[in-house]
Amino acid sequence: MKFSQGPLLSLFDNAEGGPLQQRLFERLRTAILNAAIRPGERLPSTRTLATDLGVSRNTVVAAVDRLIAEGYLEARIGSGTFVSRALPDDAMAPALRLAGPALRSPKPGLPVPAAGAEILPFRPCVPAYDQFDVDTWRKLLAKRWRDTGGLLLGRDTAGGWTALRRVLAGHLQTSRGINCDPDQILILPDRRAALEFAATLLLGAGDTVWLEDPGCNLQHLVFGNRGLHVAAVPVDEDGLDPERAQRLAPGARLALVNPGWQFPMGSTMPLRRRMAILAWARRNGAWLLEDDQDAGYRYTGRPLPSLMGLDDGERVLHLGALDQTLVPSTRLAWLVVPEALVAAARSLRNRMEISIPLPEQMAVHDLIAEGHFSSHLRRTRRLYAERQQALLFSAERHWHGLLTLEAGNAGLHILARLAPGLGISDNSLSTQAQAARIDVPALSHYRHGSTPVGDAGALVLGYAAFTPEKISRAAERLAQVLNRSLSRGEERFGTSRRLVPVT
Repeated sequence: MKFSQGPLLSLFDNAEGGPLQQRLFERLRTAILNAAIRPGERLPSTRTLATDLGVSRNTVVAAVDRLIAEGYLEARIGSGTFVSRALPDDAMAPALRLAGPALRSPKPGLPVPAAGAEILPFRPCVPAYDQFDVDTWRKLLAKRWRDTGGLLLGRDTAGGWTALRRVLAGHLQTSRGINCDPDQILILPDRRAALEFAATLLLGAGDTVWLEDPGCNLQHLVFGNRGLHVAAVPVDEDGLDPERAQRLAPGARLALVNPGWQFPMGSTMPLRRRMAILAWARRNGAWLLEDDQDAGYRYTGRPLPSLMGLDDGERVLHLGALDQTLVPSTRLAWLVVPEALVAAARSLRNRMEISIPLPEQMAVHDLIAEGHFSSHLRRTRRLYAERQQALLFSAERHWHGLLTLEAGNAGLHILARLAPGLGISDNSLSTQAQAARIDVPALSHYRHGSTPVGDAGALVLGYAAFTPEKISRAAERLAQVLNRSLSRGEERFGTSRRLVPVT
């Protein structure tokens, strides 16, 4: 088999060049993910590949070794090297996972990098601070300052640093199925800035926008303070229903949706609903803003295509950010706009004088291009899945019969629904838990319309930032809060309910 043809034909076409080892790794990996080299297929020997491609054998060996370490290839003693039949993170896998050294495991006990800030269990949407390699991040920033110095002092007047937008375009193509030109990507300061930018770009005073209910409070805050007609559309188990939304608020110009991991319900929008909301946008000349909050943290099954990846009519904008994948202080975000909006979006970015420090953009580029980010995602994805299981185990042990939890297939939190007839509101329980140093927001906190009749409420439990030991101790404290609440309810109403065990 001659791999100098087919998927590797353009290996040396990149005018910017780059290390041969990295370029070979990328081409082989892309060929595997695109099934140009099929699962179970045997690769030629490294010597044969080196001859076919006209590179040194050491270059080929280094690239193949990384693919084996990543799980894309399997080395079988005496038989050769084969494409793995079970690919790692295949549909969400990072072109972020480019060549380069794996990120070192962070030192245990890394302090929270925020003065005086303590993360109480079970605060949602908080990543594991102790998994962020501060030393690597510091070195990448220092290197960019040292190598380029005063060249970085000016304003960023384009859509963002070109090399960063290029590497993000590769990531989005592989992980989200979005085929976009780097010029369609705008680098923005953070998620809030991206929401405000999209609102300014797409909407005028009096326009109607659909927002999910319950939904992200930041989204409701940004769009609710702009003279817009905000329609809080109740979500069901499949997310936002465009037919229900049209009955509630016809004529909307924009719908903001979280299809991969709806916050706070934790649901994933199925393909039929995604196609339905795309069809609505095309028929009505409306826009969809896809807030990609699952951030690649998916634990079961293959992710469905993003809305923008499914969109032939150019009606979708895609928002991504780093705040829930690294740590909140890395606030860089990106907005992918349809080609028809590129000129207007770039012009608006310049008029708003949006500028992100170039050293930070360059350091993020290096974090991605050198493979550190992909290593972080792989490690934390496994860790968060384990911590979710620890939470489910603790829930069964301490809260059985009172709070009902179901495993989530994505994200950084799950819902704990209150059993009917407890006589406790989720708001009241959340307040009592806070006094016991447990941060469990009530589902009611994220509602912007009326609460459905018969809804007993729920707590929003984050798990990503907490070790199994901390989860277990906090679960026991919450059980004590539940016991006290039930005891007071029995005294008030004369009810009788078995209290949860606390050990």
